Amino acid sequence: MAGIYITRGMTVGIPAGGFSLSIGDDGKINSSLTLHVRFDVCPTWIELSLQHLATATEAGARRQAAWAGTDEEAKSAALEREFESSMQAVMAAAIALDAFYAMIQPHVVLPPTLVERWRTGRTARFSQVTEIVRRAFRLKPKGTAALRANLKEIYRVRDLAVHPSGKIEAPIYHPELDVGVEWRFAYFCASNAELIVNGATWILWDLCHGGKPADAKVLEYIGNLKQRLIALFPNGHPSAATAVSPP
Repeated sequence: MAGIYITRGMTVGIPAGGFSLSIGDDGKINSSLTLHVRFDVCPTWIELSLQHLATATEAGARRQAAWAGTDEEAKSAALEREFESSMQAVMAAAIALDAFYAMIQPHVVLPPTLVERWRTGRTARFSQVTEIVRRAFRLKPKGTAALRANLKEIYRVRDLAVHPSGKIEAPIYHPELDVGVEWRFAYFCASNAELIVNGATWILWDLCHGGKPADAKVLEYIGNLKQRLIALFPNGHPSAATAVSPP
């Protein structure tokens, strides 16, 4: 390699034994340096979730216009476009939380018995993320309960997209269309995508602005993430509701 390209969001470190300095028999100084790098994808997935949400919102407006008319093909196409963008917004928001979890998890010490219980009991993802965040930020019971409720809903809807059912099921009511639709078109709509994206990004915004990390590395990390969030939400976060609850 001719060198290493460093960009924003990237952490550079020297691994154990990665730097050496010596003086040869000829009196010349010999040195070697090995660098390891890590790119934080949490802000990337946040930005993607916002982009997909903007597209879903636009698609939702086009769907409303199409459904005010009588062109059935236009109705179907508009509904599908809204569904596609909404689903991607939801998935990106949940992955942003997973990326955040991955960054702080190494700095949280868990009892071996708890780790084993998670492994053998196949503990739900939202429960694991809640516990890591609780310990990393020394959350009180009320804050932990609110976090757990929001994460449970976010991951529930994410799982519907990631693990789609192939069963033929009864249609469900779409409140904005006043008709029954295949369940995906009701779950993955612009209004629900907005709930999920705002819920996920609010968790990160709140932790970065008001969290009290127990570890210096976590404190350093959220300081950097906070600046990225401010850039993504220059007017402040649109604050999520206390619970994220699509149908």
